[in-house]
Amino acid sequence: MGKEIKPFINIGPGYTIKKYLDARGWSQDDLAQLTEISTKQLSKIINDKVRITIDTARLLAKAFDTSAEFWINLDTRYRLNMEPDTSKENSTRRKARIRKFMPVSEILKKEWFNYEKTADGYEALYENIWQIDHNDTSVYENSEKKFCARQKKDNEEFTKYYSSTWLQIAHLKATEMKAPCYDVLKLHQIIDKYTDYTYSENGVIEIIKDLQEAGIKFLVLSHLSKTYLDGACFIENDNPVIVYTGRYDRIDNFWFTLAHEIAHVVLHLPQHKERCFLDDLKDGDVINEQEKEADKKAEEILRVEEIIIESRQYAKYLSEVKLNTIAEKLQIEQSVILGVLQHKELVSYRKLNKFKKKVVKLFPKEIVFG
Repeated sequence: MGKEIKPFINIGPGYTIKKYLDARGWSQDDLAQLTEISTKQLSKIINDKVRITIDTARLLAKAFDTSAEFWINLDTRYRLNMEPDTSKENSTRRKARIRKFMPVSEILKKEWFNYEKTADGYEALYENIWQIDHNDTSVYENSEKKFCARQKKDNEEFTKYYSSTWLQIAHLKATEMKAPCYDVLKLHQIIDKYTDYTYSENGVIEIIKDLQEAGIKFLVLSHLSKTYLDGACFIENDNPVIVYTGRYDRIDNFWFTLAHEIAHVVLHLPQHKERCFLDDLKDGDVINEQEKEADKKAEEILRVEEIIIESRQYAKYLSEVKLNTIAEKLQIEQSVILGVLQHKELVSYRKLNKFKKKVVKLFPKEIVFG
């Protein structure tokens, strides 16, 4: 026979007062005289008809040698169990449950989806993003095993959950985009002339167009709070997808991030088609071997060694004129050269930053999702 489960009984402070009276052999009149609480009021307290005030709690504490908090807590617990959740409390509970996994207000503010900021709206948003019932949170279990993340983690749980949500939204946006079959040879052609794109006046548009023709979907999806992402890549229906967040919205950051994600597409996605790569390129603590490989490949794509050799003699006193001269000789855009030298700590981050122009405004509107 299993252990019998007894129904929950909500016991108020009056029951405890009666036990204390019995233990001492006191009557209610005795307690009334001792505490100077009227017999009528004391009867209401013992029958749980009225709340125990702070003053009453202090009197009971003195009479029974307990603490005032003991009586306040007994009464509060009784009242909470006696009164069912209000609709507002229930709504708060439902919203908080979804909010644990996704920053709903931020998502709605970005206009990625259109839902009311109600509990029903929160749950409908969850179901739209994941295509499952809002009570099913299994998609977040061991989610970190589904992607290789190079990220800062101030709050690891939020970073993991919000990154999973962001990644799923990126998948949804990618499915809305059309692309031809992936052509790896065309991608290698893009890699071979990558720095030419940086130097071209319309290089951003040109490389996005060529990536599309190579069967690689490129989209801009801003990062969510606590995700610390610059870019990502994954496979969607046999097409590689590269996502740029515009977290820093600088032309040099775009070229560096894109080179890094292209490196993942070439080196790692063919062997790990079920994996996703999430990158915070500001995080210098790289312990993942695949990230080291992607960094190395990105430096090859960006011709970093050539930039350093050509620029080293001017590094300490790099002027705008000399930067332009180097850029013209190498046919590499100024912000890329400057960014490389700053990253390698050859030039101060305070120098010549006028070349680091905003980039998100250059993208075609149809690939920018806020």
